[in-house]
Amino acid sequence: MFIKTNRLHLRPINEEDLIAFHALQSNPEVSKWTSQDPSPNLEKSSARLDDLLISLNISPPSHPLIVLAITISPSPNLIGLVGTFRPREIGYSLLPEFWGKGYAQEACRGFCKRYLECYPGQQLFAKVDPRNGASVGCLRRCGFTIASVEEGRAEDFVGVLGEMETWLLRVL
Repeated sequence: MFIKTNRLHLRPINEEDLIAFHALQSNPEVSKWTSQDPSPNLEKSSARLDDLLISLNISPPSHPLIVLAITISPSPNLIGLVGTFRPREIGYSLLPEFWGKGYAQEACRGFCKRYLECYPGQQLFAKVDPRNGASVGCLRRCGFTIASVEEGRAEDFVGVLGEMETWLLRVL
């Protein structure tokens, strides 16, 4: 799956993205709101990338895992990731130097639009800590609404001690 937006190109992640993937995976600011601790070294990031690529290749066609590298056109360099890291659950992350520029929203909108075109009738959801204001705002601007609030989900998310909100992109 390849997606072009006004400023971005979303393309499948690959082995050549390892150095930028490591920069993303090893950054504590990025990892703060994710389910993984920061990667301690390039070896660990390489193993994570290998595991991710294997998961993408074996996911079922009815509920595929799709993870795309976010690049700023025309550069091929990865600045972040967007996709379904779990079936129908969208996630995204960006290197901090690209925060606050609307890239997450642009990537999320582009991905959601294409996903729903390719898989009609399916719904996407996202899980977010309500204290992660940037992600809450991004989801809201992309058409997601709160579907439920769960307490005690800390075991799923490193650094998250409170409640989790599940946001659902409603298909009209």
